[in-house]
Amino acid sequence: MIVANLEIKNGLQNKIIFSINGSIKERDLLNDVVSTLVSNLQSNIYSLDYDYKTGYVFFPRHNKNDILRFRYPSETAYSTQFVAAAREPIALVIDPLLNHVYWTEIYQQKIYRCDFDGKNKISIIQDDQLYAITLDYVNSWLYYSTKTNKIRRYRLTSGEKQTVKESVDVTGLGIDAYKNRLYWMEYQKGDLESSELNGTNSIKVVSTNKTRTNIGIYVYGSKIYCSNGNQILKVTVSPITMAEVIHTDTAGINSVLFYYGKNKRIGKRFLNQPSVEYILHYMSAVEISDHNYTS
Repeated sequence: MIVANLEIKNGLQNKIIFSINGSIKERDLLNDVVSTLVSNLQSNIYSLDYDYKTGYVFFPRHNKNDILRFRYPSETAYSTQFVAAAREPIALVIDPLLNHVYWTEIYQQKIYRCDFDGKNKISIIQDDQLYAITLDYVNSWLYYSTKTNKIRRYRLTSGEKQTVKESVDVTGLGIDAYKNRLYWMEYQKGDLESSELNGTNSIKVVSTNKTRTNIGIYVYGSKIYCSNGNQILKVTVSPITMAEVIHTDTAGINSVLFYYGKNKRIGKRFLNQPSVEYILHYMSAVEISDHNYTS
């Protein structure tokens, strides 16, 4: 168990959580205070995701072969919990409706899934070397990138597999479920790009002006947060596209997560029985109203 000794403050909201040099930190976007949440992780952390229902941040330790989580926010010192063993995991995504964690194992060329508590671990996809991953939980599509420069998607309900984009070296993936847009970071060009969920109508959203340093992205409505070398960019897509640096650090940032402390949104999924609803407080209620929230 890894513990960080720090003062815990109540009322957390509007935070950027990010990984750097084997540590996970946060920046308060209201007062610009930077704090270390957990340190001495002994690994690069290439991905972060958060479940608003249970209040856990999940992340893979690439160099230590496991998936961990910690409760956030916490009234005591932050400490990690073991979730599952993994072989050099790169990226993960959670399904907040079914309490599942998915992750990519690049050299094993597999995607695994387990429950939030680590139980029922199974391999669900074998493909080329795998990197980024994201989930369209509304339509049950799992998107992932390969080191053969493709974005593919896998239908969790049927096992159908499709190639969405080709000739793209993708290190970060995310989805705006309300606008039905897929976003990705093109590692070689340093461009944030986007398309419809089926890969059509591709556009370059913005150039980061850096190449081969961009890894993690996190999509939150009309805002996309991107690691950009030793900086974090906030890209606002609508009503106009603009990019701004919201954090600069002393070393490269590998992953980024936006935390909105007043999250109220209710999401739903219907499974085989139409009467079965999976409801959770997952994203912001104010975001429903044309994404009118601040960060």
